[in-house]
Amino acid sequence: METIHFRIDAQTKQLAMQAAKRQQTDLTKLMRERAEQLAAEELEYQSNTHAYWLETQINEAIQRYESQQTHLFDADQSQQKMQQLRRQLTEK
Repeated sequence: METIHFRIDAQTKQLAMQAAKRQQTDLTKLMRERAEQLAAEELEYQSNTHAYWLETQINEAIQRYESQQTHLFDADQSQQKMQQLRRQLTEK
């Protein structure tokens, strides 16, 4: 089993430990349960392949744009490019 470490401020830690004690458990167990819930939610999300695929495509496009690896066309340029591609397809 893997170990996760994270930092929180003292007051948050103290309050979380008090909440865990009130629930008759410990903070580690509560954090493990929450991590398992998050993993199950992510697994369910990823099983909806279209939504996962679409989000991945959008994030990759944004990264390419931000790193200036892509070029955007305005509407006129886009129309011209599409006409050119149609011509090429009909010529073959």
